[in-house]
Amino acid sequence: MKTIQVSVAQISCVDGEVEKNLAHAHEMASEAHKKNAELLLFPEFMSQGYRLTQEIWNSAEPFDGPTTSWLTSAAKQFNMFIGSSFLEVNKGHFLNTFAFAEPSGKIIGVVRKRYPSMWEAYFFKGFKGKNVFNTDFGRVGVGICFDNHTHKVATTIAKDNPDLVLMPHSYCTPTNPNKITTINDIERLNGLPLTVAHHYNKTLGVPIILCNKSGNWNSPVPNKMFGTPSNFKFSGRSTIIDADGVTLSLLDDKEAIGFGEVNLDPSFRRSNLFPKHSRYIYPGPAGREIIRLMELQGRMNYFLSRQRKKKAAEFDKI
Repeated sequence: MKTIQVSVAQISCVDGEVEKNLAHAHEMASEAHKKNAELLLFPEFMSQGYRLTQEIWNSAEPFDGPTTSWLTSAAKQFNMFIGSSFLEVNKGHFLNTFAFAEPSGKIIGVVRKRYPSMWEAYFFKGFKGKNVFNTDFGRVGVGICFDNHTHKVATTIAKDNPDLVLMPHSYCTPTNPNKITTINDIERLNGLPLTVAHHYNKTLGVPIILCNKSGNWNSPVPNKMFGTPSNFKFSGRSTIIDADGVTLSLLDDKEAIGFGEVNLDPSFRRSNLFPKHSRYIYPGPAGREIIRLMELQGRMNYFLSRQRKKKAAEFDKI
């Protein structure tokens, strides 16, 4: 039975400030290293932040840009595995790309988000690819934020028999009830990522590492179907769950680093099937299906956007 010291960096990021966010990430990586972490997970879009306007394209980067450069150097400096996602520009398109570096300083795993959720569909393209890759300590599955909630990605990960699953998130929720969202809705939404993490653990019998952001989120959005987000915050609750279902670390909504030693124990492995509830792996209100309409509008807007094509083309000239 293998064990590995894992950690989650529940970081607060500044929208559009890649260098500042990476410098802050370096401080957190140094802290994790001091506590003997062997693997460190950062949230989705750690480098770019989460401003859902065309401004996010200004901080995009090619695959061999600042984020992967930092991942490789920090992994080597601190002798650990480190992973995070960033906004990649690739052949005229923007992608949500997770890269995973090993202690040698080499990128050994790349996973791209398959289903941009809600307003995200206006700003980057989904990518159908592998969600599991090999490492020295075992097979690692990765689901980026909303992808984890979908039956398609969950079953894709399960079929490739991971030994451990990473879940980087940029998951934010309202803090005050309104005409559309009740206090019960807010409580349910806040708990969803954690519910999904436990769902994966019970279904697959492997350790789950979930990392979300911390801090406030007040970004303009391109579609007012559900109103304009106001007083939203990243709900945090990053967690480390061992193969046997024991929660080793559970953070609140403040910036912090969580630690835990997980067991890659095949005796806990299961081959259960994920339930299917429309496109999700859990039941929910019928109204959530309306989100698909927003995403369809977003995809159409993205593909037809001259500004998107122009901005992506600027990177090809560099």
